[in-house]
Amino acid sequence: MNDEPWNERGPVAERAAPMPEATDRATWQAQLDELVVREKAHTREGDAIAAARRRLPMVEVDATISLTGEHGPVPLPQVFEGRRQLIAYFHMWHTGMPAQDQCPGCTFCNGQVRDLPYLHSRDVTFATFSQGPYEESARYRDFMSTLRPGGPNSGGTPVSSGA
Repeated sequence: MNDEPWNERGPVAERAAPMPEATDRATWQAQLDELVVREKAHTREGDAIAAARRRLPMVEVDATISLTGEHGPVPLPQVFEGRRQLIAYFHMWHTGMPAQDQCPGCTFCNGQVRDLPYLHSRDVTFATFSQGPYEESARYRDFMSTLRPGGPNSGGTPVSSGA
């Protein structure tokens, strides 16, 4: 019998990342100093890109776009729930997949939106859009509400933009 630790993906030792070489502190510090210069340049470039993105012009959105909500068709202005701004997260939907098997990246991002009253106090509504059937997105919302403090009503508005 193998004494190596296992989990569902096989022996743990086979997946371990290789260890870097050991060195003296002066060599480590010199390499760290080089990385810090690169990291600072990377941060400044990221900041410049983010600033350029914020300066992009806005694009008018057709207010007659077809959306589906809990009670059927929903005009886009109604999704704003009377607020001035809308954060619309476009979820990569996998039609027919159970809620817990939807896109893990999208699920992670949606899971980070926890304090809707904070957004509401700043005149912002959060909604998750998908191209899947509304019934599936509602089940996803309910699944996500079990992961959120505040229960079923703490999630954003799920809206389907068509199958």
